[in-house]
Amino acid sequence: VLLIVLLFLGVTVYAQNNNARRQGDAPRRERTMRRSFSPEEMAKAEVDAINAAVGLDSLQYQLVYIMKYSDMMAMQDSMKARAARAPKMGERGNNPPRLDEKQRQEWMKAREDVMKKRREAMNEQMKQILSPKQYKKYLKYEEERYSRFREFGKQRPERRKEKKK
Repeated sequence: VLLIVLLFLGVTVYAQNNNARRQGDAPRRERTMRRSFSPEEMAKAEVDAINAAVGLDSLQYQLVYIMKYSDMMAMQDSMKARAARAPKMGERGNNPPRLDEKQRQEWMKAREDVMKKRREAMNEQMKQILSPKQYKKYLKYEEERYSRFREFGKQRPERRKEKKK
């Protein structure tokens, strides 16, 4: 009887732990580990999505993959550099000054300009790789993708309010 009770207790604890992980109650470290992707995986996913929208041949697929992979590597390098700077920012007396609203808007505009230039350079490369018909489909795909991204960004403040409640 004792063995049955211990077995039942162990199964219950195991099931609750798995249920908590599925519902997002797992520790933050575990959740982020599940979301981390390598540059290869991210580039492949993006190229597969473009392929579904545009219909790439094998050479185009390889060229777009190389372009996206190098972009993902550059993005990963900038994220690592930012993460390396982060501990220094928290040291006593080394905290950056808070930005007022005007400075914040200027910073956001500068960041947006950099992203826009990066996107334009990417589009120029895609124009060289794709046929004119494929390029039109690609531009439509990109516009839909960025409109979804912008919508997601607009919902962000609302989701923060929900979390605080």
